[in-house]
Amino acid sequence: MVDGALHFTVQNVDDPKDVDAYVMRLDGARATVMSDGLPAEDIEEPDLFERVGVGATVALDWEPNRLYTARDSDVSNAEMEAISKEDQRVRTVAKVDWEMVNKTDAERREQTRKLLAVGSLHTGKDFEEAAVVFQHGDTPDDYLLAHTLAVAAVSKGETTATWIAAATLDRYLWKVGQKQVFGTQYSGDAKHEWTQEPYDRELVSDALRGQLAVPSQASQLMQLKAYESQK
Repeated sequence: MVDGALHFTVQNVDDPKDVDAYVMRLDGARATVMSDGLPAEDIEEPDLFERVGVGATVALDWEPNRLYTARDSDVSNAEMEAISKEDQRVRTVAKVDWEMVNKTDAERREQTRKLLAVGSLHTGKDFEEAAVVFQHGDTPDDYLLAHTLAVAAVSKGETTATWIAAATLDRYLWKVGQKQVFGTQYSGDAKHEWTQEPYDRELVSDALRGQLAVPSQASQLMQLKAYESQK
């Protein structure tokens, strides 16, 4: 103990030379732990520990393949859910007013940005819904953010977000003038002629597509023909 703080080291059992130094300071029922002896510019935010109440137990319902974040929540954000529902509703009415949809899409992206900025999204469902909102954007940054949100959703155990993770990357690649790699994107012109080009069909195998819930190239070809038959 030095000046009321506990200084200790942790050694790698496989490498005696790999030693990290830490300092712990108490503040009532809380304690902070941070690296010891580093230059001020290299010091990161301390880890926070709180003393639990009497009778507290260790949770046993940890989900596999999920990232848990300290002081996060398992409760989905009701505002994000409402934004997502409206995002889908305007696209499923009998006659879609695309000018109005584009305007309100921008408003929904701004609402979602505000939720992200204050850390109001917590669950995989939250991040998947946010990814879809930005997938309906119109800039490379919209699609890149959508992809990042989808990855966050998957990390939190939302396995249904694997498809949107692939689709957002494809859409980003198209927007920056590159070839899509999964084949999730189709475009049609005024003559109702459809294409997936530009499309790099060699980089990703159908086996890998299957892991991400993306249809095989054979299924994609069938979808392309279905679009073309609607002329």
